[in-house]
Order: sequence, then C-alpha cells, then structure tokens
Amino acid sequence: MRSMTMHPVESEASSSSGSPRHHLNRSRTEVTRYPSQGAGTTPSQLLQPSDQNVNAQLARTTIGSVDSWDEFGRTSQNYWYDSSRNGEAVSISGSATRQLTYEPDDDHFASRELENPGGDADIYGRLEEALHEAQYSKKEAFEESTKRRHAEINMLSALQKVKEVENLYNHEIRQRKIIEETLARQIQENEEMNRQYNTIYDKLHDAEEQKLVVERRIAEMEAALKEHEEELVESKYLLQVLQADKEKLQQERDSAVNEAEDLCRKNKQRISIPDEELNSGFSSFELEQATRGFDQELKIGEGGFGSVYRGTLRNTTVAIKLLHPHSLQGQSEFDQEIAVLSRVRHPNLVTLIGACREACGLVYEFLPNGSLEDRLACLNNTPPLTWQVRTRIIYEMCSALTFLHSNKPHPIVHGDLKPANILLDTNFVSKLGDFGICRFLIQSSTATTNLYRTTTPKGTFAYMDPEFLTTGELTPRSDVYSLGIIILRLLTGKPPQNIAEVVEDAIDREELHSILDPSAGSWPFVQANQLAHLGLHCAEMSRRRRPDLAGGVWKVVEPLMKAASLTAVQPSFATPSDDATPPSYFVCPIFQEEMNDPHVAADGFTYEAEAIRGWLDSGHDTSPMTNLPLEHRELIPNRALRSAIIEWQQQRQWR
Repeated sequence: MRSMTMHPVESEASSSSGSPRHHLNRSRTEVTRYPSQGAGTTPSQLLQPSDQNVNAQLARTTIGSVDSWDEFGRTSQNYWYDSSRNGEAVSISGSATRQLTYEPDDDHFASRELENPGGDADIYGRLEEALHEAQYSKKEAFEESTKRRHAEINMLSALQKVKEVENLYNHEIRQRKIIEETLARQIQENEEMNRQYNTIYDKLHDAEEQKLVVERRIAEMEAALKEHEEELVESKYLLQVLQADKEKLQQERDSAVNEAEDLCRKNKQRISIPDEELNSGFSSFELEQATRGFDQELKIGEGGFGSVYRGTLRNTTVAIKLLHPHSLQGQSEFDQEIAVLSRVRHPNLVTLIGACREACGLVYEFLPNGSLEDRLACLNNTPPLTWQVRTRIIYEMCSALTFLHSNKPHPIVHGDLKPANILLDTNFVSKLGDFGICRFLIQSSTATTNLYRTTTPKGTFAYMDPEFLTTGELTPRSDVYSLGIIILRLLTGKPPQNIAEVVEDAIDREELHSILDPSAGSWPFVQANQLAHLGLHCAEMSRRRRPDLAGGVWKVVEPLMKAASLTAVQPSFATPSDDATPPSYFVCPIFQEEMNDPHVAADGFTYEAEAIRGWLDSGHDTSPMTNLPLEHRELIPNRALRSAIIEWQQQRQWR
C-alpha cells in the first residue's frame, strides 16, 4: 500500500518557521524586553498587536494542519479513483503514520511563566487547548483516513467483482446470441421441413386422386370393352346374315340395275308448270279490295315475315300473305316461296294460287282450321285433336317431306318445320306451308349427301337440327329432327323445350302413359309406344343416328295410319255447315274432290281412277304422294271405300 510519511526535515522547518512554539517564545522574549508594558496590561492587551498576531498565526497553523489533512484525503481519493480507472492494483503500505507532535519546552515555558505568571498562563491555556484540539482533529483525521482506505479497498474489491460480473454478462450475451442464432437456424430448418412435408403431402393427395380417376377410367374402359365385344359378336352375326342374303341380292342385281336406269330416266321429268300457268297475277288493288283495305278484323296471323289476311278474291275464299316490302330478307323469302310452290304440287303442301309482286303478296288456298299450333293450344276454346287425327297428321307430314326430299334434280329441305307452319283444312287434312327459308340442295364435293351450307342458320330454335346450328350444314335429316319433335308434341301435348329428355325419362321409368296427352283420347299403348320411340329416334342429337324418311320412318308410320283409319271418327268440333263436306279419306289426293271410283295404287294410297290413270299415262312412274318409285302400275278397285262413299252420299241426300 502507498506509504504516508512526513520527513523530519519538513517537520523541523515547519516548527522553526510557522509553529505555535516559535511564536510563543518570541512573545516571551518581547515581554521580558518590555516589562513595563506587561505588568499593567490585561491579557487582551498583551495580545495586541503582537499577541493577536500570535493567536492569528496559531489559528492559521491549526487550520493549515486540518487543511493539509483534507488535502491529503482529496489527493489520496483522486489517486484511488485514478488507480481504479486505470485498472491498477492499489495498495497502502505502512499503516502507521508519523504523528506530528509538538513537545513544549517546559523549561522555557516555566521561566516565562515565572516572569509573567498572569498573562502567559492565559495564553498558554489557550495554546494548550488549541493543541489538544489539533491533536484530537489529527486523530479524527487519521481515523477517517483509515476508514477511507478500508472503504477504497472495499470499493476496489467491488469494482473487481463488477468487472468479473461484466465479463460474465458479456460472455452470457455472446452465448445467448449464439444460442439465438442456432435456434433461428433450427426454426428455419423446421419451417423448411414443414414446407417440404406439405409439398410431399399435396403431391401424395394429388397422386391418390389421379389414382382414383385412373381406376374409374379403367373401369369405364373395361365396361366399354365388354360392350364393344358384345357389339362385335352381334356384328359378326349380322355379317353372316348379310352374307347369306348376298347371293340372293346378286341374283336380283341385273334386273335391279335395269329398273334403276329406267327410274333415273323417268325421274328427270318433274312436276312443274310455268309460273304463268300456275300463279295468276294479282294487282295490289285486287288484294286491297279482297281484304276490305286490309281490315284488322280479317287478319288471321302475323309474324316477322309480315301479316296474313282472309279475303275473297274472284269469288274464292283465300289467304293473303303480305311480306314486308322494304326488307331484303322478306323479298328473298317472297321469291323463294314462289320458286318452290310454283314447281311442286302435293296434297299435303299448301297450294299457291297467285302472287302480287307490286305489293309483295302471296295468295294461298284458305285453310279454315288454322295451324296445328293453335289446335294443340285449343285456341278459342276449340276441342282438342283426337289421337287418330294426330296419327294421320304425322303420316301426312312424313308423306310431304318424303316428296320434297325426293325432288329432282335438287332435293328440297323445308328448314322450318314446326306446328305453326302446318295448316289444317276443313277435314283436318294437314298441309305444310311457309317455304320462305326452304333450300334446294346440291351435291357437296366433300360429302356423299346433298346439303346446303350457310353461316347464318335460320329457323325456330326448339325445332332446329343441333348439327345445323353448329356446322351450318342443312340436310334432309334436319327436317327429320323437326318431325321427331312434332311427333313427341302430338303424343304428349307438352312444349318443345327438352321434350325428348322428358319422354326418354318416362320410357326408362316405364311410365310413358303418365305423360300422354289425355285430351287426345285413349291412346293404344302399342301405338303410343311406337310413336314415342320413333320420335326419339328422329330427334337424335347426332344426324347419323336419325332414320331415313323413306325407309325407317315410313315403315313405322304407314301401318299406324292404317290402324288409326279403322277407328277414325269425324272431329266433334265440326260445325253443322260441315255436314256437306266429305271426310278426308273420301277425297282424291290429286283432284281434291270426292271420289266416285276409288282405286288403290302400288304406293298404298287411294285415288280417283281417272286421276291416277292420267298421272301414270303422262309418263310418271312415281307416287304422287311420296314421289317414290312405284313397284308396279296396277290399280286395284277399293270397293269397301266406294260403298262407304255411296252410303255417305245417300245419308246427305236424306238430310
């Protein structure tokens, strides 16, 4: 430890120069030198001015000694602080410090006391008291210094501990930082592992779903394979049947080829008459006069094409259709209808009487029972059509379409077959009208069938061929689709939207009877079932799956028509004035008059003998009703029908 010593030289110097003893000796000398002054003066006078200086000097000495101890404490304190800041070890050696003692000169003081026993005693007492106080102060200062040294030693020890704790704290901080970095790295690794786990789990889930899809596809393929195998077996059986028929067909080939050549040559002759002979020309004045100035009370129909009026023209009740004159579409439909109806004639096609180009008017025969659409809706509270009449309408439409599709050299497709375009005459004989958007078909260079291609399909959506909508190709089987929808409507009385799905679902559930139109009467189940399957077959979405009119449809409809004719009755809503009108099966399809000598031709239809013979003698070898080739030219008298006609004529005369 740092030593605190006072050298004797410094002590002696301080004693000789500024110590209280020095001043006291000097005072005693002065008293001896001036005895007269000291005998009569008081202690206070002895101190002035020299004694007062001695007291002041003594006070300064006492204060200086105390200040020196304070200075020593401050110096040592600064030293300890400097030592602690510099990190040096502090030590204090020599715990004992030389005490500054002031030994009085007893002999000198004794002589002085004898010389001046009163004044010096007081001064000496004060001095002794001051010395005792100084001695006590030095002792207290020393004790304080010792305590301060112990405190500083304790402080150094505490600082060392603080330093150690600080080092430990810094070490802990570094360790914590390392641990946190390790923990963060571990967390990142865990997150990465979780992401990888989720990715692998998602891939596994997708793989399982794909596995299920593949298994379903395998099951479907196995079922399809089994179905194809069954079809293959059936095809093999059909092939054997065809091979068996092949020999028979080869024997008939030569005769068939010859007959086909004859038919091709004869079919070139068309049922066509020049426009001047078929269509009379009418003026707009005549049309206006026939309709009383196009009176709204005489309007019987209206649509996008124009308006239809009932009128009387040249003493004949007619229907006059006025097309929109300023519409390019209306003009094209006007020309198209004239071009078609002036060249073809059929009992189930509306008869075009004439035309007026000035007013864009067409004059037709008047059909009083309106359209099939109106009759299905029982418009104006008219009674519904019986199932026999509905069956005959299907038969007649099949006949009319077969005739149009067999037209030479270019087949005709109606393109807008729907109940609104099927009109009914007095005897509810159906006639197809509205040929404004019909088309002549031509042979396609890329297809084996005749078709008409357009980019803007026209028609009524619910009756339009789906393939015509998607491809723009119009073929005869487009009319077959429309006929299928009409068959289903006549059978069920339901609207055309999704009618095929409704009927198919009822057949699958074996509940066809639940959707039949009850207003048509009691449908024979066998006949209704045949018509339902025929309608669904015609309304197939795929054009290739639809039957051919002359083959598939006609073979089903013809026997149904014959069965319905046996039970046919006159509709109950005929007016009394209709008693003079013969039933439709009494009327010749060619002359449109009551038959007197009915004969059955090879096509199964009954005609007036004179009319059918004139047809055959004019070079025709096809049916007037279907335009199909006749198997032979023989005519068979229909005696049963002739008897019925005679009986009806007699009953009419009696009335």
